[in-house]
Formats: sequence, structure tokens, C-alpha cells
Amino acid sequence: MKKQIKRADVSKLLISDDYFTKGHFFLKLRQTLVAILGWMGVMLPFAWLLLPLGFPEFAQKYSFYTYVEEFQTLRFLLIFLSISFVLILILYSGLTIWNNYRFKNFLQKNVLFDEERLEKRRKLWNEAYDERFASKEIRHTVNYYSVSEEQNLDKDFFKELYKKNEVSL
Repeated sequence: MKKQIKRADVSKLLISDDYFTKGHFFLKLRQTLVAILGWMGVMLPFAWLLLPLGFPEFAQKYSFYTYVEEFQTLRFLLIFLSISFVLILILYSGLTIWNNYRFKNFLQKNVLFDEERLEKRRKLWNEAYDERFASKEIRHTVNYYSVSEEQNLDKDFFKELYKKNEVSL
């Protein structure tokens, strides 16, 4: 029989993040500030290079000058990131189309089990349950049903049942 796991046990097994739980205000504040500073560190060089291009009066007013090498670097980064974005977009779109095609044409059409063998197994299960625990109607209509020790199923009960009735596993 499958072991029943309680919600508290599952929460111990899974990884949890205090950032998304109630409370922990200072943790949220600290992690948010670190994330904002990190993104500023990523965006600041681009802003530094784009400021004289976008706002030349502002740059001239505060003696904010850029050099030719900076524009070449900016142009290289823009070209590189644009090509990378287009290639990633094409790759991911192609993989998505291929995955949808495979799912639609192969995975949904293949029968993953033998229906005849499954029907034989169901018949054996129902007969065994009827023999041990009474008929299905009685089992489903009664409010309280107590199973005696002799009625419990062995670990290899179904394996032996299949072997005895010559049904493959």
C-alpha cells in the first residue's frame, strides 16, 4: 500500500523561500535592493553610452563626453545582442513547433497499454475483491466496513494472481 504523506512532511521535503511567505520584511527589502542594484549594474553602462546620443544638450551641459571607442563598443553590443535575440527566437520557435508536432502526431496516437490485457486484469481484480471483501454494490453502499486481518492483501498478491491466471505483468 502506498504510504500517505502529510502536508507538513511534504513542506519539509520541498524547498521553500521565505521571501514569498508572510512576514520577513527585512529579508524582502534586502533582496529587492540587491536585485535592483544588480540590474542597475547591468543597465548603467548602456545608459552611460546612450545618454550623449539621446540627450546631447544634457551631456554637453554637464561636460559628459563619450569617445569613439565607446560608440564602437555600443554598436558591437547592439549588433551582437540583436543577432543573439533573433537566433534564440528562431531556435525556440522551431523547438516549440517540433514539440507540438511530435505531441500531436506521435504521443497522442500511440497506445501505451494493451486494452485486452488491462480488461483481463480488471476482471481478475474485481473477482478477487468480490471474493475477499463482498460485492461491489455492498462495498460502495455501506457506510462502515471493517477488514479483518485475514482479508489483508499480501505484497505480491496481484503478481501471484496474474501468474495463476496466466496474465502477463
